[in-house]
Amino acid sequence: MAKRSRKQRMKALSGLLFLAVVVLAIVGVVQIRHDDLLTGTELIGWALLTLAVLVGFTCPNRCRVETSRHTACRNDAYGFLFGCRGYGHWKEKFLIRIRMRHGEMKPLQAREPAAAQAFMYQPIPQSEPMKVIVEDNARSRFLFWVAIISMVAGIAQTVVAITIH
Repeated sequence: MAKRSRKQRMKALSGLLFLAVVVLAIVGVVQIRHDDLLTGTELIGWALLTLAVLVGFTCPNRCRVETSRHTACRNDAYGFLFGCRGYGHWKEKFLIRIRMRHGEMKPLQAREPAAAQAFMYQPIPQSEPMKVIVEDNARSRFLFWVAIISMVAGIAQTVVAITIH
């Protein structure tokens, strides 16, 4: 049997996590309807935590960090928190997402005319750090915040459930 690629493994893991989110949420709602509020909210908390892992770390997508050619990186990334593993995009995209790099989160602009490109391809002095820009759209911003809110709500619900028992 041939070895599965990382992309195939992550797609399979994302599918399993999505199924777990749906099942946990449905069972939690059923428990709440049967007047078992504590167990129902605990299961919904676990569903939110699983959703945070799915959206933040395993969902296959494109890196979309601006490259030196001023185009979006087309390498595979997993989750909406980090970029691809090449060229330092993994850490830089995370720092931009959590707003640790100020003024660098801009959508990619249209290409400049050919006369302006001669200036853009000059070597960058080593003393200046290279700026990383993430091409953002409404979907990626929404899923980023879904991951963060789900993670916080899931952890809070789990802590409350553990302290009550």
